[in-house]
Amino acid sequence: MILELDNIVKIYPNGNKALTDVSFSVEEGEFLVIIGLSGSGKSTLLRCINRLHEPSSGSIVFRNNNVTSIQGKQLRSYRRSVGMIFQHFNLIPRYSVLDNVLTGDLGQMAVFSSLMHRFTDEQKQRALKNLEIVGIAEKAEERADALSGGQQQRVAIARALMQNPDIILADEPVASLDPATSHSVMKYLEKVNKEHGKTVICNLHFLSLVRQYATRVIALKGGELIFEGKPSEITDTWFKTIYGDDAAEVEIR
Repeated sequence: MILELDNIVKIYPNGNKALTDVSFSVEEGEFLVIIGLSGSGKSTLLRCINRLHEPSSGSIVFRNNNVTSIQGKQLRSYRRSVGMIFQHFNLIPRYSVLDNVLTGDLGQMAVFSSLMHRFTDEQKQRALKNLEIVGIAEKAEERADALSGGQQQRVAIARALMQNPDIILADEPVASLDPATSHSVMKYLEKVNKEHGKTVICNLHFLSLVRQYATRVIALKGGELIFEGKPSEITDTWFKTIYGDDAAEVEIR
């Protein structure tokens, strides 16, 4: 197991309980997808995993090391092992594509070099290689805001790869995209998973994408884990249990 969560609880200062006793394990090389309604706790869960949010209780174990309460250098080292891809890309619009990818390496640089954005030739070559992985190396010198949404999300994947992470967390990576371009992003996450050995944990809404890309699925409802299994095990009954009796499945082709 690369990651183990045991009874994770997250209560916000306003008293809202976002997660209740969530426990599951992740095998190295999995493409694990988390599903559930908006507000079910999916994003909170990912942010607890990379410690952007502090769990209220429970434990997170990464490669047999308890990382629930680590701070300082240990936390920075752990976060380098966990790349993050956000729904809204989080690129710097006026920066070039290459410079946006290079920012993924800032956490490993000396303070002065990182403040001045002084990147080495070796870093630039790695950035270009990561852009090749996601199929847009030819866009390296273009401004990020000149790219389509799908292309910008692929830049975000390349940026995450700059950390050489063991795990990639993807928080609704296609939610801001047109359905037609969703597969163009998902296939590169799949490539990173299958060809480059990165464990992927991804929040998704569309079950058609889940069934195509996930190796395993967990479902949250009201902050509780209510389903864990293979995509093929999500029957119509489970779909309505997860999403409600009035929900209808929308397919992305």
